Amino acid sequence: MIAQLTGIMKNEGKSGEDRISQLSDDVLCHILLFLTTEEAVATSLLSTRWRFLWRMLPFLDIHCSKPIIKSHKSVNTFLALRITQNITRFHLKCNSHSCCSHYVEQWVCAVKARKVEHVDISLCMCHRSVINFATLFTCATLVTLKLEGLFNLSIPSGVHLPKLKSLHLHIHAFTSFSSIRNLISGSPALELFHLRQNWYLSHFNELKIVRNSRVIQLFQRKWFYNLVIQSDRYYDFVPDYLDSCSRSNIVKAKVYMTVFGGIKDFYANQFVCETLKELCNVEFLSLGDFRLEKYPFSLDLLLLKNLVELRLSLENRDSMYMELPGKCPKLEVLEVNIMDDGCGANQRCKYRISGGVREHDLSIVPFSPETTLLQS
Repeated sequence: MIAQLTGIMKNEGKSGEDRISQLSDDVLCHILLFLTTEEAVATSLLSTRWRFLWRMLPFLDIHCSKPIIKSHKSVNTFLALRITQNITRFHLKCNSHSCCSHYVEQWVCAVKARKVEHVDISLCMCHRSVINFATLFTCATLVTLKLEGLFNLSIPSGVHLPKLKSLHLHIHAFTSFSSIRNLISGSPALELFHLRQNWYLSHFNELKIVRNSRVIQLFQRKWFYNLVIQSDRYYDFVPDYLDSCSRSNIVKAKVYMTVFGGIKDFYANQFVCETLKELCNVEFLSLGDFRLEKYPFSLDLLLLKNLVELRLSLENRDSMYMELPGKCPKLEVLEVNIMDDGCGANQRCKYRISGGVREHDLSIVPFSPETTLLQS
């Protein structure tokens, strides 16, 4: 874009008129918003009219700290040249080996002091180390925060983010639920929390929490299962879920659990049993298990004493999950989806339950995948 500006100004110079430089500061600064900070600084060479414009920009968009530090010795020396004190947006992206990790803490302290609102830091090729972002987690002006890289993240116990609405963390290290609780409790305006942790190529953990005017939703995903919990906006189950000892307090929420782990995955069996024990008081449960082969196991569970509606989606009728209805004394509706009955067809059955006995069928609908596709 700088080359284009230079070309336009040269052509206009031949006619004796520089119409671009005659534009107002606001318009010229808007043009510079489409450039990185390094490119914006380079426009100071175009003419005397452009010399100080980059110092008025309310953002920093840096792809590598090296050129800036090399020219200005330090982060603070560079920022001292700016006319505009506040920085509304800070974006640091670096793919080189540990180049920017040496300076990132300096940048963070500097932009916080200038009342930053939006921060996006991506150090994808950074060496694996602990980077101190503690300053960011007490930034009262922050509205959105995104951190990505192979670094370990240390979250302080005292989080104060009163204006934060969106938080994305894509990091390498394990982050405990206690740290996540600190983040969420210290962010009362938070609408979206998204955490993704990668340990190996195929092993990951993902947690997303969404709050809006209608619902509260929690999505948790690992390489062998999906878990979704949902409630209306007046029933906040998230603090109880993030404390595994308090999950039995969750009642008025819908739980959707799907297991799709590898063949004979022991961890999937363990997860199902532990999760059902922890969420033993919910009123609604949808459980799907689509593994073709499984380790044999028994559902040694407590009673699901509050469960009113149960949906099962299974590969065959011989599943151990067929024991579940007998552990639900208040069950009113049971839906069973058999995905393969051995004859290449699927079947969906729904029953009304009264006193632990099937009272009558609400629906018995045999269907095949081909039929379903045609109907949809």
